[in-house]
Amino acid sequence: MHLFGWGKNKDTADFSFRVDDVFHIKGHGVVVTGQVTAGKVRKGVRVTCVKADGTSFPCLIQKIEQPDPSVRGQFVHPDYASADGPFQGSYAFWIADRQPSEFHSGDRLIAGENA
Repeated sequence: MHLFGWGKNKDTADFSFRVDDVFHIKGHGVVVTGQVTAGKVRKGVRVTCVKADGTSFPCLIQKIEQPDPSVRGQFVHPDYASADGPFQGSYAFWIADRQPSEFHSGDRLIAGENA
């Protein structure tokens, strides 16, 4: 029992991301795009991908990318992604050590490696 929330990452506890598109960038790996629908997450965190059929697997958010709100056509790489971020929480996550075929539109990334 954690009386004061110790042992639980408050930053990612309620994190949820809806996958809209998936692609592969040669030399860089898998990128999933979509929207953070709840909470926030930082780069370097392991999350769980929950598929439409209910199966799941862990994955690592290696890098976060989003359009630069101040310069049209440019991108920034913030340390955090959040539901209340610019562009209604739209982000691209670079996922380490996975294949594009493992992700599909409608999948969800949620907090925790074994969520």
